[in-house]
Amino acid sequence: MGQEPSFRSKAAHFVSDLTTVLLNPISDEPQKPHNDNMEIRSEQESVTESDSGVVVDGPDTSSFTAFLYSLLSSSESKTHPNEEHNEYHAEMDELASDSGIRGTGKKSLISIGKQSLRRAIYRTARTNGFIRQGLEKKAGCNVQNDSELVENELRPLQPPKETVSQLILPEISEPSLLLSEKTRNSLYISLPALVKGRKWVLLYSTWRHGISLSTLYRRSMLCPGYCLLVVGDRRGGVFGGLVEAPLRPTNKRKYQGTNNTFVFTNISGHVDVFCPTGANRYFTLCSTDFLALGGGSHFALYLDGDLLNGSSSVSETFGNSCLAHSEDFEVKEVELWGFAYASKYEELIALCRTEAPGICRW
Repeated sequence: MGQEPSFRSKAAHFVSDLTTVLLNPISDEPQKPHNDNMEIRSEQESVTESDSGVVVDGPDTSSFTAFLYSLLSSSESKTHPNEEHNEYHAEMDELASDSGIRGTGKKSLISIGKQSLRRAIYRTARTNGFIRQGLEKKAGCNVQNDSELVENELRPLQPPKETVSQLILPEISEPSLLLSEKTRNSLYISLPALVKGRKWVLLYSTWRHGISLSTLYRRSMLCPGYCLLVVGDRRGGVFGGLVEAPLRPTNKRKYQGTNNTFVFTNISGHVDVFCPTGANRYFTLCSTDFLALGGGSHFALYLDGDLLNGSSSVSETFGNSCLAHSEDFEVKEVELWGFAYASKYEELIALCRTEAPGICRW
């Protein structure tokens, strides 16, 4: 009976095959069948390395050869020619000295295999080091950009000036005595998406239709849906809010409107918009004696029945500050703007012109 190959012989055969793959030229010709000893060696596919204790499975020689060849060729192409030449001579000197000390035979063969394998591992690690350095540089740039973004996020948010200036506002039926283009730009951004893009139609104005709250209520029925109420006081303040028409007066304390409504003011030098806080649903209160927006402990905006005086204070509905320069003010102008589809724009303008102007009593 034949004796089973020892562990040393197995390791020697494995390193011999690996060295042959690394040092001999690659051939694309199919391998020829080997003798019985080679068949026995191919059946023993796992070898345990004494240093690391890792079990290495013996792969197919042809595929393993192609892999190592592509690995060495890719790493060699990225190495400088002078550095490659110096490394090669240093390694060959080390191999020669090692082989001279240990002599010929299996020991020198093992040392050559180790040196070749060490060379391949070194080149692979060096290539990965170059890639890692490039990634770190790129990551450094990204970290710098992220820090700039964080600094920008800590600053107070303001509407982008370029975006506001580039807005193309819808057509307006006639010039407003209260709304400048800048104010109209800021208010247009805060409008619900449902009315954006619609044309603006002047439904009511005190200088055109007379000073009458009842006339304002009646003309709000010409364009059902969201309408913009704009009030100007004697001190130059412009404020108001988005309401939902038709405005139906009632003697009961019954509010109307939705969460899309808001109040606004420009007394700070720019337009400030206050949206509902969710504390209550006191959006718009229409009475025969007054018109009020917001509620809770105080109204956000209050207009009396003759549209000559009004007041403003902090409300729980919108969480707003005083909209006018003072809590009590004198009214200078009042306007109510509706939003019409392009297909109904001309029809609505004709209807507004035929509507009898002046004071009207309910």
